[in-house]
Amino acid sequence: MNFEWFFSQKTVWEDCRKNQTLRTIVIITQTTIIFGLIISFLTFSIGFGFKEIIKDKLLNVRGQILIHKENSKTNSPFFYRIKKNCLLKKFFKSDLVKQIHGISEKNVIISTNKKIDRYIFKGLYEDYNPAFFQNFLITKNVFSKNFLCNQNVLVSKKVSLSLGLNVGSNIKIDFLSFDKKRNPIFFEKTFIISGLYETGIPEFDDVYIIGNIKSIQKIYGWKKNLVEKLEIFVSYENLKKEIFKKKPKEFLVQNIKSNHDLIKWINIFDVNIVVISLIIFTSVTINMIVFILILLLERIRTIGILKTLGAKNQVIHKIFLFYIVQILIPSLIIGNSIGITLLVLQKKFHLISLNKTQYFVDFVPIFINIFHLIIINLSIVFICFITIFFPSLFFIKKTHPIKVIEFE
Repeated sequence: MNFEWFFSQKTVWEDCRKNQTLRTIVIITQTTIIFGLIISFLTFSIGFGFKEIIKDKLLNVRGQILIHKENSKTNSPFFYRIKKNCLLKKFFKSDLVKQIHGISEKNVIISTNKKIDRYIFKGLYEDYNPAFFQNFLITKNVFSKNFLCNQNVLVSKKVSLSLGLNVGSNIKIDFLSFDKKRNPIFFEKTFIISGLYETGIPEFDDVYIIGNIKSIQKIYGWKKNLVEKLEIFVSYENLKKEIFKKKPKEFLVQNIKSNHDLIKWINIFDVNIVVISLIIFTSVTINMIVFILILLLERIRTIGILKTLGAKNQVIHKIFLFYIVQILIPSLIIGNSIGITLLVLQKKFHLISLNKTQYFVDFVPIFINIFHLIIINLSIVFICFITIFFPSLFFIKKTHPIKVIEFE
């Protein structure tokens, strides 16, 4: 059996039982390591959980960039849907664009016994970004294959409550247009609410009615495959990049403001993760320094005796390194067990809820990454050993057996 390991194992816990001061500092050190692990796990998992939801879910509410043409006498304000791939190759860096969809948006008025208000009818094709319907459609089992056919529309849960309507209800929508003299003209059409959606973003949920673009084309007498706008989806990693090869003068480019807010929000999570991690690691470092200083002072007599018996500095130093192993192993086991259990419970059962209006999600999101957990554990272990290695080595070298005996 290794002498250094055997000696440290037999003495550290015996000293803790006999010495209240040492016992207290060992308990504080272990508690600091345990809570450091738990808080680090939560910080990383929650921070990256929010980032993943923002990137994978909220960036699918609508396209990050809208393209439409200037409305002039010599230039048609429409795009041909069938030519969108040609436009993509000609004007965009296609490797940066995730999806491109033709859409049309029209101001409409909806009146019921409960409310009359203005909304935006967003006309889509059936192949519109599938992630939108996967993430935000909350009545997925109703009209699952035909929820965007000509007579069907989707409304937000908030709008359905305010209008007093539900899935299966008829809804009369007045489309607004203008004649040559700029006088308003209304075209009324009855739809069926085939589903409800909820994004958690008031700017979207409060105003958007989602339907088939063919309804708009028919009401306004457009030719098939004509769209007013191109909605471009870009992955988070490419949001800040220039996606245009060249910008044609007849295009108007609109970057949706909320996406810039989301980028800022993601950056805030990055800062929070760094700051909290630094606070935790600093706390562990200070605690370990205090622990090793007290341990060295408490064990100065042992150092003197071992040196008198002929033990080398390296042997004594290794004993002190094994002391920290004895303290560290139980702390790591307990900290990892509690931390991982909390993460799994929150991920599976959503025990901690949030205000969806403020945070866009109704629970604290958890992203468990084994690599993050390993890095946190290794960082704690590294801090513990680096804070004990040099002070103990210096102290042991400077301790002379004769002075210890004279002091005793």
